[in-house]
Amino acid sequence: MRLEVPLYRQTTDFSCGACATLMVWKYFDGKAQLSKRNEFLIRTEIVALPFKFSSPYRIAEFFINRGFETKLMMKQEEISEDITLLECYQADPAERKLFLNIFKEHNTQAVIMSLKRSIASAILDRTPTLRDIRRALSTNSPVIALVDSYYTTKIRGAENPLHLPHWIVVSGYEDEKFHVNDSINEKGLKNGKTMIESHVLERAMDTYPRFGWPSALIVIGLKTNESNVQGGR
Repeated sequence: MRLEVPLYRQTTDFSCGACATLMVWKYFDGKAQLSKRNEFLIRTEIVALPFKFSSPYRIAEFFINRGFETKLMMKQEEISEDITLLECYQADPAERKLFLNIFKEHNTQAVIMSLKRSIASAILDRTPTLRDIRRALSTNSPVIALVDSYYTTKIRGAENPLHLPHWIVVSGYEDEKFHVNDSINEKGLKNGKTMIESHVLERAMDTYPRFGWPSALIVIGLKTNESNVQGGR
């Protein structure tokens, strides 16, 4: 099973979420342009200020607002701010208090609860699995997955890959391997359309211990009364 999701290579080191969103949007809407302009327009909608990280809630909201059938599979638990700041973005410890204050200013409990309420019908409060990915793909629904970039760049030939939170698109599977679109565009890496072993993808999706963000999958499809979905192969 494989969906023909186009590959788009990110133009910055912080726009993977926007690129994953753009690739899936283009899959469903041929008129959407794979462009730097759209990459940055999307990012303004989905970024989790003040970080570079794209919010899973806002990615889901992006598709909901455009009329797509959307599901966000993610255990609704506390995010570890300390891990997110110091591990994911190498924040200078001397600036830690400043970053935490900015985080709290932009992500008050009221803001987060309001966002969750706006997409409540799309949230499945549980840890996602590979079975969820296979089930989604079998219904022609591509999946945006939060992973540790160490694993995706390592299989593409990176010599000393970093552990960073990263968004990819899972577009198909064959036996115990999955097709993925990885937008990271760095010199020396193999093509971003690649395959990853199921056990490696499972490890990559285990993001909470390292980053403080729960494992997350965003499944996107057309409403059931729409029939112009692109076929898999």
